Amino acid sequence: AAILLGEQMTTSMAISETEALHELDRRPPDAMIVSIAAPGDWQVQLCAQIRERMMVPLLVLGSREQGATLARCLDLGADAHILSPCTGEVLLAQLYALLRRAGLARPGLERKYDIGTLAIDLFAREVRVGGEPVKLTPTEFEILRCLFGNSGRAISYRNLVRQAQGYDCSTEEARSLLKVHIHNLRQKIEPVPERPVHILNVRGFGYLFERRRHPRDSTGAHARQTVLTES
Repeated sequence: AAILLGEQMTTSMAISETEALHELDRRPPDAMIVSIAAPGDWQVQLCAQIRERMMVPLLVLGSREQGATLARCLDLGADAHILSPCTGEVLLAQLYALLRRAGLARPGLERKYDIGTLAIDLFAREVRVGGEPVKLTPTEFEILRCLFGNSGRAISYRNLVRQAQGYDCSTEEARSLLKVHIHNLRQKIEPVPERPVHILNVRGFGYLFERRRHPRDSTGAHARQTVLTES
């Protein structure tokens, strides 16, 4: 906790699954760290419960001897693990990596973004178009946050579903699922939904977000983007 406070982060601590879930519901965090203590059963179940509620970045800590328990946490939705004991530098580096992946900045850096008529506040989970608030569903916001956090890089259908909703499925299922959400997002945030400026198709692969104020001049520019391949 002292390491996180030193980075100007607001922290909450819990010593049981019930207490942790209460804190999660009371004040949703931007990231969670779960330290595995022997035998670690409730911490494993906590990882599953967290993933059922939200896609907050989730880091687990445990010793080398707890490898099987750490693996279970990862299977149930944890994003990464660190072997303890570890240095504060390693802990912070991994935590910030997860926050960047989720589209969140370091404390003190930019958290609000204005792109033409579109304004996104990632921490407050607010979106405005032309100064007016736009109501997104939780799934729509998570998709937007994942795309925005990887601006300029294409994300495959499967990876986008994994990041936004926390489960894996086939490419065709992911494509079908996202088609409806992307359509609704474009209707809500794009100046001209039929000619999207921000949420673009990468044919046969997925989608990407561009921080542009105007549409591209040509349709062949996608090949210049860096692509996030499926794992």
